[in-house]
Order: sequence, then C-alpha cells, then structure tokens
Amino acid sequence: MKTLVKDHSSAVILARVSSKAQEDEGYSLDSQLKLLQSYCDSRNFNVIKVFKIAETASKEQSRKVFHELLTYLSKENIYHLAVEKTDRLTRNFRDAIAIDDWLEKDVDRRLHAVKENLLLHKEAKSDVKFMWNIHLSVAKKYSDNLREEAMKGWAEKLAQGWVPAPPPPGYKTVIVNGKRIHEPDEETKFLIERAFKLYLDPSQSIQSITKELQIMGIRNHKGREYHKSQVHRILRNPYYIGIIRFDGKEYPGAQVPIISKELFEQVQNKLQGKRALRRAKHNPVFKNLIYCKYCGSVVTWQLQKKRYYGYCQRSLEVCKGRILLREDKVEQAIMKMLEQLVCPSAEIIDWLAESMKDHYAKNINNSTQLISSIQSQINRLNRMDESLYDDKLSGEITQARYKDKHQNLINQINEFEQKLAQVDTLVSKDLDQKLLLLELSQKAAQLYQNKPPEVKRLIISKLFSRITYEQEFISVEYTNFAKIIAQNVIKTNNLLGGIK
Repeated sequence: MKTLVKDHSSAVILARVSSKAQEDEGYSLDSQLKLLQSYCDSRNFNVIKVFKIAETASKEQSRKVFHELLTYLSKENIYHLAVEKTDRLTRNFRDAIAIDDWLEKDVDRRLHAVKENLLLHKEAKSDVKFMWNIHLSVAKKYSDNLREEAMKGWAEKLAQGWVPAPPPPGYKTVIVNGKRIHEPDEETKFLIERAFKLYLDPSQSIQSITKELQIMGIRNHKGREYHKSQVHRILRNPYYIGIIRFDGKEYPGAQVPIISKELFEQVQNKLQGKRALRRAKHNPVFKNLIYCKYCGSVVTWQLQKKRYYGYCQRSLEVCKGRILLREDKVEQAIMKMLEQLVCPSAEIIDWLAESMKDHYAKNINNSTQLISSIQSQINRLNRMDESLYDDKLSGEITQARYKDKHQNLINQINEFEQKLAQVDTLVSKDLDQKLLLLELSQKAAQLYQNKPPEVKRLIISKLFSRITYEQEFISVEYTNFAKIIAQNVIKTNNLLGGIK
C-alpha cells in the first residue's frame, strides 16, 4: 500500500486566459505564470506542476483541465493551489463546491488568490469566506453576462440569415463590411454536391461516402477528417438548401444553396429508408417505395391468398378505413407511367443524347477541382513522410516506429494515387450512366413486365424519385433525368399532334 508523504510546501499553479480581449489587456499566460511563480518563491513553496488554459481552449477542454487539476491535487497530496484571481479558477458554483470539498478534507490545504489577497482554507474566518463568496458571485455575474451578450449576438446573426458557428464543408467564412458571413467554397462545393449525388447510388452507404470524402480531402475547420456519424449529419443538414438548423430550431438562411431541394429530399428519403422495417419473409415489388400522401408513412405489404395488399400506418383519421392497395393494380399504373416516357420520335432521343454529350464536355473542368484536391492530399502526405524521415535521422523516433508510420503513409499515398488515376474517367462514366438511363427510359415499359421484384425495384428507383398514393390513385415524381425525358416526350407528342 502506497503511503503519501506530507510535503506542506507542495504547490500547483493554475493560469487561465478566457478571451482574446483579456490577453490583449495584459492577462497573458506568461504574465500570470510570472506573478504566481514569484508569489510561490517568496513563500518557499515547491511548485510541482503548472496547469494552463489558453484562450483558444474550448469549453470541453477547459472542463477537462479543471477535472485533471482536482484529481492531481488529491492524488499527489498537494497543499497549495495558487491562482491569480477567483475568476481564473472558476465562474460557477458547481466548481466552487468541488474546491471547497478539497479544502475541507485537510486543514492544511490552502487556496491562494494572489491579486485579491485571499487565503482560503478549512478554518478560515467568516470574513474570508464571505469575500470568497463575493468574488464567486462577481465571477458568475460576469460569466452570465457574457452568455447573455453572446446569445443576443447569435439571435441577431440568425435574424440576418447567418449561422453563428463555422459553416459545414462546402462553404467558407469571409468578411464583408466587417461582418463574418459564409459563401460557397469554389474548391469544395462541387465535391460536396458530388457526395450527395453519389449517396443516391444503391451501392453507396454512409460508410462509403465517409471514405470518399476522406479521399477527396474534405476536412473540418480544425483540419480533421469527418467520421461516419459526422457525415450522416452532413447529409441531413438543410444548410445546403438555404435553411439554418441551430439549437434545435430552423431559420431561413442568407447563404447561397449549393444543392437542389429535390436532391436533398431524395437523400433524406434514402436515409429514412435505411431505418425502415425490413421483412425478409416476403418480397413485394413495392416494399419501401410507396408513401401515403396523407400521413407520409411508407406502405407495408401483406401476402393474402397469393396476392400482396398494402396499407400505411393509419396514424391519421383520414387514413383509417381506406381501400387497401393491390400490388397488381399498382403495377398496371406504373406500367402506364413507364409507357409515357417512350418518345414516338427516335430523332428526338438521338438529339437528346447529343445534347447530353455537349453538356458534359462543357463541364469537364469540374474534374480538375477533384484532381487538385486529391493531388494536394498526396503532397501533404509526402511532406509528412519527409518530416518523418528527418525525425528518424535525428533520433526522435525509433527505427521500428519509423517503419510502421512510413508504411502507413505509403499506403495512404497509393490509395490517393489510385483515385487520381480514376478521375479522368469519372465524367465519362457519369455520361455513360446518363446514356444508359436514357436507353432504359425507352425500354423500361417492355423490360419491366417479366423481371423479378429486385429488378423491377431497380428500374423504378432509377426513373421515379417518389411514389405516393391517395385513396387508390397512384402518383409519381420523376427523377431529374426522367423529368427531362418526360418533358421532351410531351413536347414531341404536342408537335406531332399539331402536324396531324
């Protein structure tokens, strides 16, 4: 059993700067440390450890240091804690109680608030404790006032349409007329939009998008990679369509949206579908595809007498007592809608294909942004590898440690280089997918009839973004691409009808 040796001269110093303004006014960490060290020296205290909290520290970091301080004081049997003033130690009564508890456990323990000439201990006179409580109240008043002013500033900024926090990836902070506002980042907005679009691919998941963002070099404002849970929040963030979600409420934003509302809603639908109840026993064609127009819930299906019937959760009164959907009737409606995509003029389809090729040729420059982002990551890793080699030569790390870190960096570089080699084909692949969708739209009605449920669902997901029902009537929303095709089919039919 370890026996603590009492050293009544042992001391710990805590220095804190809570704001940049305080540092400018002379409350720098260095000036505090100089004052407190001089104070301890004059009383022959043995300073065992110094704790520092800089103005750049977050609230969580400050709390962590404070708890480390309390743990250290008790574990190492420290007798003296020196701070510049009370508000350098704490500005809330909860922490003050923790300090009081530390003092109460040993009559020889002391708290020194140097500039306030305050010496607090278990047997301190009532006048000293009274002054300690006054200093605490003043410190808490100052803290509460700071929060009130900050909240006023936040409210005003939100009223003007700006979020009082760093913007999500795809945006950057700029100063206009002395105010910090957020505008699309030309270097990353294309990459964020690409991530949203990529997620809609049936083969993609939150995990794969997280990996993609890491490869593209998307980092937070602290330069760190986003993790899976953070990427999930990014895909759910309405900031990208002009809405600020802050402190549990939503506000109209003044920022320029970088993705369309339709794309955002499609992503939300897929995110919600991930959590939908799955029944492996049956395999209806329209599972997780049709939504009730009234309550918005997804239609679930039951097999009765070899036929599937669908219904919503019936959470609203208007939903109760409605006619059940029959899968065969829904398929008939879907077939008619697929037939409406077939253009009567092959020349129009050929013209549309050529227009798509021209459009993608003009936007080929988008790939250069991705190339630049990936190349910057490769350059960064190469610099890290060079620095690591210098550390090995200087003896700062062992050979074994160098070997492990070097191999890890090489693996990351190889992964980025493989991605870089694929970038040149990204645009052409995207174009190929669009051309395949164009071909699918013209053959979908014919292909749909004799395919298994999995293939039918794939055809539907490629051409329809949402299917809803009202009573027994089915309505669909086309995907962006299918909508263009449908519009051209309508124009062609109107033109041919006029010619007749």
